[in-house]
Amino acid sequence: MAQQLYQLSDVQEAFAARVQAKVQDRREQTQEKAEDVPLIGWLLRPVAGWAFDSREHSNTRLGERGEEAVLHSLLRWLPEHWFVFHNVVVEPQPGDFAQIDLLLASTAGVFLIETKAWRGSYKAYRNEWHRREGNTWAGIHSPTAQVQRQSRMLTWWITEQRSLLIPSDIRRCITPIVVFTQPQWLHANQCSVEIFVGASDLIRFLQEQPAGLLATNQVEAICDLIIHSPTPVLREPDAAPAAQLAPRAEPPYRPMKSREQPTPICPKCGVPLVLRTARKGTNSGNQFYGCPNFPRCREIKQVPHSSARQSSGDESRRHS
Repeated sequence: MAQQLYQLSDVQEAFAARVQAKVQDRREQTQEKAEDVPLIGWLLRPVAGWAFDSREHSNTRLGERGEEAVLHSLLRWLPEHWFVFHNVVVEPQPGDFAQIDLLLASTAGVFLIETKAWRGSYKAYRNEWHRREGNTWAGIHSPTAQVQRQSRMLTWWITEQRSLLIPSDIRRCITPIVVFTQPQWLHANQCSVEIFVGASDLIRFLQEQPAGLLATNQVEAICDLIIHSPTPVLREPDAAPAAQLAPRAEPPYRPMKSREQPTPICPKCGVPLVLRTARKGTNSGNQFYGCPNFPRCREIKQVPHSSARQSSGDESRRHS
């Protein structure tokens, strides 16, 4: 059986709050439309809100059941050297999130899986998708374009962590996939990513992938990054990676330039250290650099005296 791992980070809460805010906005818009009905609009407003909540709950639960079905199949049929994450959120730069339904890591590479519990009939050509509605085909949001965006953001996020263990060409190790759990009919032609109906074909595809693309310690390093999800690295990226990772049709994901001294790197994990403040002991109130993989890694580094004096001066000016 494969091993399930879990993301331990408050980035999940931040993403959930952002989604909830968008859902609330849609709910308000639905109620406002109902309120525009003459004479009985005041009566339809609460009814529209109730109907919206009911649909939202039904769609959310349907999607969750589809993800859980695929997750359980992966855990059961993939070998133990495969690691499976459910519902991963990464933040390449502050406020810019990517939510991944299922993420798999092994020596065969990293696989992003977007699950769709859509019912009905669908057809796709490249990244253009349509759903059958009566006798016509209506354009819909493209799941292949969605998972490709997630792949680009995950690639950018991993690259920016600057881990010495992770290969610089990590993009070739990441494979985006779309899985439909219960469509009535589906035909896809020349799509840019792998598409499967149900978990059986997906598992066969994964089992056929040759090992050796990543070393065992590289897989462990990627899993550690996802588990702890370090905060975004606020540094200007190299010109070459930015040009490779960001498509021309979209602006590149460029972290903001840091005004501080270069952040030191953890000598054990190869990731940027995080500025922290001691809360206990004789050093209470003093700043230091600590590894984001704490408590697994307890590597620390003292803040340079010049920076410490500047921070102290800024603090005194704020309180004066």
